[in-house]
Amino acid sequence: MEKEVRLMGEEKIDEIFDLAAYAFNAEPTEKRKLRFKNIVTHSLNYGYFSEDTLTSQIISTPFKVAFHGISYQMAGIGCVSSYPEYRGQGGISMIMKQLLTELAENKVELAYLAPFSYPFYRKYGFEQIFEQISYTVKAEDWPNVKATPGKMKRVTYKEAKNVCQQIYSELPSNQRGAVIRDDWWFGYAFGLDDKNRFALYEDELGNPQGYLIYQSSAERFVIKEWGYVTNQAFQSLVRFIGSHNGASREFYLETGFDGTNLSYLMSSPLVEMKITPFMMARIVDLESFLDKYPFTEGDKETYYIKVEDEYGPWNKGIWELEITKTGLSTVRKLEQIPESLTENEVISSTIQVLTQLFMGYRTGSELYFYGKITGPEKLIQTLGQRLVKGKPILADYF
Repeated sequence: MEKEVRLMGEEKIDEIFDLAAYAFNAEPTEKRKLRFKNIVTHSLNYGYFSEDTLTSQIISTPFKVAFHGISYQMAGIGCVSSYPEYRGQGGISMIMKQLLTELAENKVELAYLAPFSYPFYRKYGFEQIFEQISYTVKAEDWPNVKATPGKMKRVTYKEAKNVCQQIYSELPSNQRGAVIRDDWWFGYAFGLDDKNRFALYEDELGNPQGYLIYQSSAERFVIKEWGYVTNQAFQSLVRFIGSHNGASREFYLETGFDGTNLSYLMSSPLVEMKITPFMMARIVDLESFLDKYPFTEGDKETYYIKVEDEYGPWNKGIWELEITKTGLSTVRKLEQIPESLTENEVISSTIQVLTQLFMGYRTGSELYFYGKITGPEKLIQTLGQRLVKGKPILADYF
């Protein structure tokens, strides 16, 4: 029986959509198909075929992410699906192997995905990197904010999109692994749902300083996304949202969690808060990732890192990482540990754990304490001092 992985173009949209709709129990409406076609057009679509029948698929959408002053290429992995009768037959593993290989050949540094099962994707080298926090606030508990100079105005999607894009790209929280949004992606994420409403805050000079994307019903006012570059903008957004307290029973916000929460700004901090694991990530091409990595200033140092990566054999092995005083790096793969080095001068871990370490989700000391990374503790701490600080944050979902 002939089985193979193939790249699929738009001509296969019906088959790709039918499989996705079946696997995710989605109603196959024309509206949904049109939206889905938007992603397919901008993506590499991998299918696993058995006797010319599409049985499994993965969609890989190319993005760029902003990471502490540099830009990485990232593949957004989605629509991982198989027909039930073909599950467990290795189709997804075959696609994942080819997909990761091709991404590495193209020097794509990272891949993100939304897991249905964390253990399932861990075997492909992915690990939890992002978290989200959600707030549910009763209407009467929403902060009562005095009017500020400037004005809030409700606008159309068309009027809002450029301002939203501009402010989003300026926010410090979106420099820690967040997607650099192309116009098509912003349109896909926010422009296709006619329930989405948009409001902008302009200061006294008419400069846009904040935006709000929301949905409103009698039951709940949902903040889909907000961004503000000044305190005045923040206060105005809070006041605008609060002005809906007669129309909605509660307010709801779900956003990236960086280790801090906003409850202390409430007059009654007893808001319902929930922190949940969010997306997973993996370093795809370690060499390119470390080569571009924004190491901090310090002494000139050399590290030897032993990497385990079952689905990325190009990453597996011993790496020599040299970091200059200014934080520039040179990285090369070694055939073996240099004779002058002993095994206990080498930092060893898996690609999953190294993704958590280098992206700032966990510190070297934490990972060492829990046995996720091995080697001399002092060396792990020293390397940790050269890495970026601050948990990664992601606002997008695919």
